[in-house]
Order: sequence, then C-alpha cells, then structure tokens
Amino acid sequence: MKKLIIATMFLCFATTAAAFDMESVQIHGFLSQGYLKSDTNDALFADTSSNGTFEFNEFGLNVVSQVNDDLRVGMQLLSRDMGEIGNNEVEIDWAYGDYNYRNWLGLRAGKMKTPYGLYNQSRDIDAARTCILLPSSIYSEGFRESLSTTIGVGIYGELPYDVSYQAVYGTTQLKKDQGIAKRLSSLIGVSEFNDSSVDWAYGGDLKWSAPIDGLTLGTSTLGYKATFSGDTPITFDLDFEATSYIGSMEYVYGDLTLASEYQIFKVDFSVDAINISKKQDFEGYYFLASYRINDWFEVGSYYNVLYSNKDDRDGDRYKAKGEPAAKAWTKDLALTTRFDINDNMVLKLEGHLMDGLYGVEYDKADPDDDWYLLAAKVTYSF
Repeated sequence: MKKLIIATMFLCFATTAAAFDMESVQIHGFLSQGYLKSDTNDALFADTSSNGTFEFNEFGLNVVSQVNDDLRVGMQLLSRDMGEIGNNEVEIDWAYGDYNYRNWLGLRAGKMKTPYGLYNQSRDIDAARTCILLPSSIYSEGFRESLSTTIGVGIYGELPYDVSYQAVYGTTQLKKDQGIAKRLSSLIGVSEFNDSSVDWAYGGDLKWSAPIDGLTLGTSTLGYKATFSGDTPITFDLDFEATSYIGSMEYVYGDLTLASEYQIFKVDFSVDAINISKKQDFEGYYFLASYRINDWFEVGSYYNVLYSNKDDRDGDRYKAKGEPAAKAWTKDLALTTRFDINDNMVLKLEGHLMDGLYGVEYDKADPDDDWYLLAAKVTYSF
C-alpha cells in the first residue's frame, strides 16, 4: 500500500510538471523532542516512573503543490517515538490528491487525515495548539494509529447556513505489535499477534459555524473492522470492530479559546478458537481553556475524564476480582505553559494530576491511583 501511494503521488507530480513551477511547491517540516516523568505509574507505553524518558519525539517533512486552481497534491513523511510505540520508524503520514470541484464538493484520494473531533486532523502540528498531550478521552495515544488516517477516497464541502462536511472511506493502518494490538493482546493473555488486517474504515464530520462569532459546533463519527491473528497458545483469529460518536464545541473570543468534546467509543471483539467475546462502550469527555497573554506566552488547562466502560464507572467488575476499582477510569487535570521563543521554536511545560489506573502500568502489590505526570517539549518548525 505504501508503494502504491508513493507511485500515485509521483505520478501526479510528473504528469502535471508542465502546469506549475517551483514557486507553487511548498516544503515544510517540524522536529520535536520531549521528556516524560511520572512519580509512580508508567504511562504512554514508556518507562516514565524511574528516571523519566526522552523516548518522546517526532519528525515530519511535507511537500505540497497547488498544481492549478482546483488541484492540490502533497505528502508527508513522519517518524515518532513514544516508549514502545513508533520507535522512530519513518512512514508516510499522509499522501493524497485534492480536487476542488465546487465550493460544495471537493474530492480526495490517497492516505488522508481522518475527520474526527476538533483536533485530529491537526494533532501532528504541535505549534497549532497549547497543550503537549491532547485529552486522552478523545485523542488516545494508544489508539492513535487507527484514528489518525484513512487510506481511500473522501469528499468535503461547504453547505448553506455555514455548515461544512467531510467524509472518508477505505482502510486504515493497524500494526500487529503496537497501539490497539498491545491492548488486545494483554486482554486475551498473549504476548503478541503474528498478523493484522483491516477490512474497512470510515470517518466523517459535520460542523456548524453558529451565528455567535467564534462558536463552532460539530459532530463526527468513525469506524473500522479488523482481524488480528496469532498461534500462541493455539492458532486463532481475533475479530475487532470499533465505532465512535463525538459531539464537539469550540468558542474562540480574541485570545481566549474554550472547547469541550464528548465521546462514546464502542468496541466489539471475539476470538474464534478460545471462545472469548466482549462488547464494551468507552465514555469520555473534557473541558479545555487556553489564553494567549502576549506574543510569546500562553497558558492552558483541561479536565479530562475517560471511563473504560460507561456501564461500570465505579469499577465494580474489578472490585469483584480483588483488583483496584481505579482501573476503570482516568481523570486528568492538566496545566500547560507555552513559550514562543521565536517564529520557529516553541517550548512547552505541562503537569498532569492523575486519578485512575486505566491504561497504565502500576505496582500490583501497592497500586497508587493518585499520581502525577510531567511533560516538557520543544518543537522547531520550518
């Protein structure tokens, strides 16, 4: 699939070379290095609790060309590392052609950012937001690979009454040893999967610029169906299906930004050979505020809540097994300071007061569900 995308993009550039000069080509990129430190539990697939970790970086390089008034083509290479995820492997983050037929209808094809919530399509651009880590209730780092992009076709446009829409359909990327695969393998008690494949994936959003200046309301959805295969302890296939529904609100007034989103994330998986079947509805929401004080200093904060099962917010199923009830949730109060050192460099410092043990590694003999996570990040963009 990567070779197909690369060949398509180069073909687009080659066949239209006579239609533009180098002035129509834009080359941009970014490089970031971060640091994560927690007091007790290990978070974000990394060893954050001992001496902290510098395994928290990103690099991106993109090339975009406006071939003519209606056609734009481009691609971005991206590498990232977050503990056990990414490991600085260079991948095609997105690569697509975009044809703007009319204001109400545009067409895209290739590997596209999935329209999902307020910030999914811009989550790689650290300089575009205040916080270091987006609220995990909506923008889970563990599920990032499956939420980030769709490989296929898409449509978008502007409709009357200040309504805009986007929709994509195709497949997505799920690695056999990262992200969702790690969560699923731990749930069924296997070390790893041998293979993974995605049958289909879709995403779409609808946004309304309300009559109140600066207010945007939106709703979005995505879904995909995948299969993970393994042969330990016996040969098996795990069928996995996920569907998400989000409601979004953002209000921008001068230098003040307020935002909130609510999500229901439904998962359904079954393992054919060992008779395991499970359905579960995650529930999450956050409230965010940021304010730019001057040209070089900005502050922001959010309160983020995620329940691993909306029907068991109190963790009764864990208490029944003698485990900490706090495994059922994550509650996160974050505070960020952002320093714009110059037009190209941004430094951020962020603290998280955490309540809960969902999605983290903790000491089974002495679980601590009240803990903190500190993050620092410097990003250079060009």
